[in-house]
Amino acid sequence: MKKSTYLLLALLVGLMACSTAKVAVEPGLYEDFNLTDYKTYAFLEVDQSETEVPAFSQSVEYLKQEISKQLAARGLSENNSSADLKINLGIVIENKEQTRETSLATDPFMYTGQRNYTWQSEEIVVNRYKEGTLSVHLVDAQTNQAVWVGVVSEIIPTKEEKKQAAIEDAVAEVFESIDTKN
Repeated sequence: MKKSTYLLLALLVGLMACSTAKVAVEPGLYEDFNLTDYKTYAFLEVDQSETEVPAFSQSVEYLKQEISKQLAARGLSENNSSADLKINLGIVIENKEQTRETSLATDPFMYTGQRNYTWQSEEIVVNRYKEGTLSVHLVDAQTNQAVWVGVVSEIIPTKEEKKQAAIEDAVAEVFESIDTKN
């Protein structure tokens, strides 16, 4: 009986580890935040000085559209002149590499004719990808203080069609995190 209890407990812990939220929010910091306290919102300008790529500008616009849909579903309307809530978006795109370490079992050395030949383990790049990090700062317009800050990171798909789906998923996760009041 004890073995099955420990096995069940280990299984639950394992499942909880697999289902972690992708949105990082400082725990306990924004417990007083309630989105229903606000009626209007506006986006702050996204500085695109380093990125003149049209695809980036399109992705930022699509990101704003998705956030607007989520806010409209929660009863907020966009008002650029006198908004209750300002939305600041921070976007970082990093080039990353996935590597693996060579091993004697999978990558054996070959005799090259030298007597002093030695085999060394090394890192081999197996994949290159881009990871995007979006930070969403919801700022109270009256106090000019952040009332909620969340960060989400995802791998950016290479195909344009899949990028929009990735943006939709990331925005949905952000608002799910807001709704559960992290």
